[in-house]
Amino acid sequence: MSERNRFVDTLKGIFIIFVIMLHFPYETGETNRFLFPFWVTMAVPCFMFISGYVSALSFKKKGFEKLGEMYAIKGVLKRLLRFVIPFTIAFIAEWIVFRIFKVYLVNVITYGLRAFCLDWLTGGKGQGSYYFPVMIQLVIVFPIIYLVIKKFRAVGLAGCFIANVIFEAAANLGGMSDYTYRLLFFRYLFVVAAGTFFALEPDFFKSPVGKITGVCSLLLGIVFIFLFSYTDYEPHIFTMWRTTSMLTCLYIIPILCILIGKCHKGFGPLELAGKASFNIFLVQMIYYNFVNDMAVYIPSRPLLLVFNILNCCIAGILFYIVEKRFTDFIISKLFSKN
Repeated sequence: MSERNRFVDTLKGIFIIFVIMLHFPYETGETNRFLFPFWVTMAVPCFMFISGYVSALSFKKKGFEKLGEMYAIKGVLKRLLRFVIPFTIAFIAEWIVFRIFKVYLVNVITYGLRAFCLDWLTGGKGQGSYYFPVMIQLVIVFPIIYLVIKKFRAVGLAGCFIANVIFEAAANLGGMSDYTYRLLFFRYLFVVAAGTFFALEPDFFKSPVGKITGVCSLLLGIVFIFLFSYTDYEPHIFTMWRTTSMLTCLYIIPILCILIGKCHKGFGPLELAGKASFNIFLVQMIYYNFVNDMAVYIPSRPLLLVFNILNCCIAGILFYIVEKRFTDFIISKLFSKN
């Protein structure tokens, strides 16, 4: 897989549309009726799998073998800036809008710069604001995940599974708040490790053991999604964010492996949206935080959903085109050989 798989960007384009759909104000019971837990709700776990997959391919291509190479300051800062710069631009835009409407600055005026910085660290305001801190943690933790999977392969993946379960149990028994839990990357540890494993062992699911593992993972995930979303079942460990927990991710992992393994062609518009997915995500976060009365002008809810998707995607792609040039310029200046 030395050549870039354009279908990965196409998948990202599909999943970012799912994110926009997920944050639309639905009526009670509507999401379950349309089986959202099996597709739309899986958007962020899918992004996490792809993040592990793409990052592992990048590390493999660069020939990284030791943690010292993976934690080289230059490389880590470059990876961090790819998230920090676009998020900071969006965060400042959000801050300005809040200031105009005299809402957000109440905290800053009352508590000072500390509250402002804390909001930045925790992802700002709006739908999916946890994503930025989670991705920053991923950049920092990923080299360890990569090394574990590279060295121990399936045993390393099993170890990440156990570590994820231990985290969930500790969060539950320790009384961790839902707010804190949502900000921690470790709830996605296993699905990222699964993406990493697939990048390093692309033929695993073609083997007899891999096929059995994939079928079991698919069926177990379906069972857990059904229990969590369509019955009164109350889990003992996975009590927070159940619909995107490690157990529900078991359903999507073999599907992603099959799709990425068999499909390599891109689809222009979705591929572009995939490349701009983080920027589109930032736009929708701000959009849903402020533009909440469009139903007055567009009474048709399906039409309103399409309107939201198009608005966020177009604005996000334009943001990406401008921001990428700016970020590339900043990185080139900071890390130029001269």
